[in-house]
Amino acid sequence: MNKAFEALRQNSQLPPQPPPVPKMASTSFNLALMTIPLYFVLAVYPHLRAVTIATKGDLTLQDTRNPNGWENAAKIKKRLSPREFAAYERAERCHANHLENGPLFVAAIFAGLLAEKVGEGQVGLNAFAIGWMVVRVLYTVNYLTTETKMWSYLRTVLYNIGLLWAFVIIGRAAFVLGSKDSS
Repeated sequence: MNKAFEALRQNSQLPPQPPPVPKMASTSFNLALMTIPLYFVLAVYPHLRAVTIATKGDLTLQDTRNPNGWENAAKIKKRLSPREFAAYERAERCHANHLENGPLFVAAIFAGLLAEKVGEGQVGLNAFAIGWMVVRVLYTVNYLTTETKMWSYLRTVLYNIGLLWAFVIIGRAAFVLGSKDSS
């Protein structure tokens, strides 16, 4: 049968055979580790929103010579309504809060990785990494959209859930690694 197809192919009655498809390499990755750059993207989003609010979409109004200086804040405050300025301040504060909590998140991820790889114990790292991202996305949405005091309490609850969960992961990792040292 192959000889018949080859004869037809040589007579140009069949298209040439496509090259063989290379086998795909394994695309496995460490989920917990991949959440670190995702968290960075999440942390930058509120700042981009703040810049958009402050410039009302006209990025030529953005003064980057001293963006955190009081003169720049005064210019922005003059340009925006009180409600817009409050939204701007919330977005910048949300951004700063993400940056402040980044080291704790990264420490929990690496402590968990160390415990699960070297200590051979499970600390719930993937659940933490995904849970942290979900909690922080909800935190961000709440921070950027809440204008009432009542809803701001939810933000505090979300913040504390993430904070406590990170300490739990670090504590579990410490116990797993401690038991490895004593054996």
